[in-house]
Amino acid sequence: MKLLYTILLFFFITQGTTASAQFFIGKKKSEIKRLKIDLQKPELVFDKSDICIREIYEAPTLNDCNKIVEKLLKDSSYGWIRINENQVVSNFSKQRLIEVLEINGGCRVQIHQTAWTKELYELLLSR
Repeated sequence: MKLLYTILLFFFITQGTTASAQFFIGKKKSEIKRLKIDLQKPELVFDKSDICIREIYEAPTLNDCNKIVEKLLKDSSYGWIRINENQVVSNFSKQRLIEVLEINGGCRVQIHQTAWTKELYELLLSR
């Protein structure tokens, strides 16, 4: 029984230190430095309080960006809803938006922290 508790504790510790996508948003710079990630390292945008509000992943092709998005969507705790081919939103409580943008020489996947009101969120989903 002690072995089982040890294994479970190890599992939760390792899961807590490996960052999946959109894991940086809402975290302070000091917390982010300790994390390992399972995707390429994103460019991070911080607010005045040093809290991450955006993650940006760049890739050479649209196909590569779509692979990044698919990895992001695997985290079902966000309740992802695709609203069109380039935008995906989380459930209202998570307040996240994923955008895929084509840029010269490649593409970019951005994950934004949002501040939607319930009315704006419902309007966004009613498209």
